[in-house]
Parts: sequence; structure tokens; C-alpha cells
Amino acid sequence: MQDPRWSQLKQHLMERGWTWRDDALYAPHETMWFSTNADHPNFAMFRDCMSSTADATAPYVDHSVDNAHLHDDLVSLVAALDEVLDN
Repeated sequence: MQDPRWSQLKQHLMERGWTWRDDALYAPHETMWFSTNADHPNFAMFRDCMSSTADATAPYVDHSVDNAHLHDDLVSLVAALDEVLDN
């Protein structure tokens, strides 16, 4: 049985411009995608990894549009994960 928080995360991300297609969530700038098929996901660990990655990309947002897009997508993912974990 799939974790019900996947549907919460999907909704929060879609409100931030993410799209659902081919059984995966795609970031607004299409810098990343992921599926929601894990039965027992560790949302806290996923959030921590994505937060660390967002922090690591922050110094490079002015270097290129691609870097800025990646950072924006990561920040939106972390914010959505925060909302799911706060519930």
C-alpha cells in the first residue's frame, strides 16, 4: 500500500508548478523528476538530501540560467516536503 503522504506531496508540488505525467512528478523547469512508487518512503531523509543539494547550488545561481532553475526547483521541492512533514 502506498504511503498517503505521496498524494499530499504531489498536491503541494503541483500547486508550485510541478506537473504529473508518465507516473512521475516533473519540476517546473524540468531539471528533475521522480516517481512516487515507494511503499515506505523516508520523507525526512529525502527532504534533508534535497535541502543539502539546494544549499550547495545556491552559490551558483548567478552563473547560469540552468543553475538558477535547478536551485528554484530544489527549493520548491524542499518547501513541499516541509509542508508534508509538518502535517
